[in-house]
Amino acid sequence: MDTMRPRDFDDIAALEQPSILAAMWRYRWLVLVIVASIAMLGLLAQEVIPAGYSAEAELFVEDPAASNPFDTAAAVARTTDTQRYVADQVEILETNAVAEEASQLLGARGFVWSPDDVTASRTITSSRDVNLITVTFDADSPEAAAAGANSIVEAYQKVRTAQVASVANNVVSQIDQLKEASELRLNEIQQEIIALQAQDAVRSELDDQFQRALEDLNRLRGELANAAEGSDRQAELRDQLADLTADFSRWEVISRIEQRDPELVALLAEQQDAIDEIANLSGQANEIFIATESNGIGLTIFSQALPPEDPSTVGTTRVLAASLILGMGVAAALAYFLASRRRAFGSRLLPELVLNAPLLAEVPNFALEGIKSPLPVTSAPTSASAESFRFAAAAVDIRAAAAGARSLMMVSATLGSGKTTTAANTAIAAAREGLKVLIIDADFGNQEVTRLLLGDVQPQYGITEVVAGHVTLDQAIQEVVVTDNRSLYVLWRGRQPVEASTFFRSEETQRFFQEVRDQFDLVLIDGPPLLQVAYASTLVRYVDGVAVIVPHNSRVGELEEVADRLHFIETPAIGYIYTKAPLRAEMTASDGSMKDILGLGFESSDKKASGRGSSNGSGGRKGQTEKSEVGADGGAGFGATPGEGPRKVRRPRQPEDRDAGMRSDEPARGRRGRNPGGGGRPDK
Repeated sequence: MDTMRPRDFDDIAALEQPSILAAMWRYRWLVLVIVASIAMLGLLAQEVIPAGYSAEAELFVEDPAASNPFDTAAAVARTTDTQRYVADQVEILETNAVAEEASQLLGARGFVWSPDDVTASRTITSSRDVNLITVTFDADSPEAAAAGANSIVEAYQKVRTAQVASVANNVVSQIDQLKEASELRLNEIQQEIIALQAQDAVRSELDDQFQRALEDLNRLRGELANAAEGSDRQAELRDQLADLTADFSRWEVISRIEQRDPELVALLAEQQDAIDEIANLSGQANEIFIATESNGIGLTIFSQALPPEDPSTVGTTRVLAASLILGMGVAAALAYFLASRRRAFGSRLLPELVLNAPLLAEVPNFALEGIKSPLPVTSAPTSASAESFRFAAAAVDIRAAAAGARSLMMVSATLGSGKTTTAANTAIAAAREGLKVLIIDADFGNQEVTRLLLGDVQPQYGITEVVAGHVTLDQAIQEVVVTDNRSLYVLWRGRQPVEASTFFRSEETQRFFQEVRDQFDLVLIDGPPLLQVAYASTLVRYVDGVAVIVPHNSRVGELEEVADRLHFIETPAIGYIYTKAPLRAEMTASDGSMKDILGLGFESSDKKASGRGSSNGSGGRKGQTEKSEVGADGGAGFGATPGEGPRKVRRPRQPEDRDAGMRSDEPARGRRGRNPGGGGRPDK
């Protein structure tokens, strides 16, 4: 049958991958343990690890290009961006070259620190507002800490000085190369000019005459200075000087005419350019040397580190905060990993996506209501747990009637699902509603239903004797009175030694299950876990349908395997019961219709229904079966005989497939009777 119903939500993703918060909540105790452990380790480490010392050295830096009067920034520094310059200096401080130099300086001071140790112990920080760089050095003594910080700054100075000098020398070397090339070119130009002028013989003669005239001019000026004033010799000398001056004028005119030669003019201009370039390059080299000497490396102030007086310790609050953050991170990662590997149901609606069957009821964890009995339907009838089982009984009746199913098996994937407890409570609730219910304890390895409903009483006959033909069904079943006129019937394993797998595969057993379904309104079978015991699959074949027990936070993969197994056997699931669920607020509401969930009318909703059968055993028809009563509060319960009143019996062993929250602190009780056939549907 198609058990799917419309949904307006999509929780497929929730089944595929959990969220981090959901994973942490699911494994909250593991998360708590991890966080607490890491926090304790952090505090312990703070006490055990010896305290260290930290010393700080400060230096103010300034870009040399910003204060260079000769504007040679391209030669000494490549940027005037202050923040970028400070960042560059921090990177230089963090280089291996500085660490190696600092290691040598520390060695000279008597401290053995390798470059790697220096790198691991130093911290370089800078300020965004000012050009301040702070060098922090950690060591096991105050002297070593101060020496380390100062050595790093001194090493930086050496490395930076060498770097600036190297840059300056490289630039000057390039200038010298350009200057040398210019001087070679100037020499070539001068040789070309001399060669051009030597080609004219007249010009050469004029030059010789010009040189002799210069000599005569100097001689005549000397004689004129010594001649007597107004003498003939003075007049003669002045006439000769006038003639030489006229000759010089003619030679100047001739020289100007010669300079108009285009080739010579070009050579003379090129000669002048070469002379100017050589002078400019020489000036640049001088400026670079001056700038390097005046500006230095850009270190304006150096505040040396002093040995610290107190050790540097991290506060307990900071250690605890860091430990908590680390613990939360580790715990979240581990919880998410576990949740991803073990997908689980965190909502009562999710199993429907796997089973393609509806939710029949949601049963809360008994412990959340303080219920210690495994049978809250009788011991706490006004509780949310009891109401959940009444929901389950009503839903099972509706779904089974719609599918024409009269025999159902409670199915779980593994032990610890609450299957047996659910089967017993659902059977009691269904019987109280007027159904003639037979519950068969087919879990031969764990007869827990029998212990829950009959206590320590082990009837003489069971299913093995009925199938073998030794007794009839009426002789084997045990009647448990659930109200004054309604009963539940129990069929246990029996005393005949059989192998369960062989017994349930026999034709006689198969025929028994086919026949028994017609004698009761509802036959509930409690079998072993479907994924752990092989003959559970054989039992599933004999029933009309199954009700799957899905515990809260159970594995998705297990339910998927159950669904595949049911599909293979071709036995439909009429629905599922979600057990061990969180107790929602609406389950415990006490207003309106919830004031009297049992419909007692004039009685207080807080008063538990007694639900007792007749203490003298008069109700019911006579027969050879044994009868027990299930009281609301254990009175006249398991182990009591007719007319005897309640008496205590030995506490039965707890079931293996029930949660701790579903365990009973009350011993089951029962009494014998003679009414094998009573408890059917009441006459209308």
